[in-house]
Amino acid sequence: MKSALVTLGFLFTACAMAGEHSLHSHEHGALKLGMAVEKNTVDIDMDGPAESFLGFEYAPKTAKEKKLLADLEAKWTKNLEAFIAFDKKLNCKVSEASFKQIIEEKEAAASKKDSKESGVHSEIEATAKVVCAANLAGSEVSISLRKIFTHIKKLSVEVLSGETKSVEITKPVQVFKL
Repeated sequence: MKSALVTLGFLFTACAMAGEHSLHSHEHGALKLGMAVEKNTVDIDMDGPAESFLGFEYAPKTAKEKKLLADLEAKWTKNLEAFIAFDKKLNCKVSEASFKQIIEEKEAAASKKDSKESGVHSEIEATAKVVCAANLAGSEVSISLRKIFTHIKKLSVEVLSGETKSVEITKPVQVFKL
């Protein structure tokens, strides 16, 4: 199991590193959520075009846009259960979390020369580590991302535990077993 989590970690790291260099091939409205579960711990990795979260891809400019990004970051890092909730009986706590907008540098520089924001690509990369008081095996998780982010058209969840499970989230709030 440890080796499976290490492999998943390398995959997430490789995807994140690749994302920092080239964001050309992302699909607007498509989000990927990965969850690596081991006993009472789950590592979460979420990636998708910033447009799916913010409604735009460029760096926030107005006070309203900056507040939107800051509010989402605060909600993810301090209130993760608004997005992803585990059974309350498990007494889960977030031990680490990050939520960042990654803007492709080459395109960001080009957009400064051109007042239009067309062609700018950015993604949201969010991670979290959740530690629970009890084993997560067979428990339920509730995903509310489509309820919160109405720009999401396709949401794929891949859960790596004893086996790999893929779930397509089609409802605003969807519950499934880990």
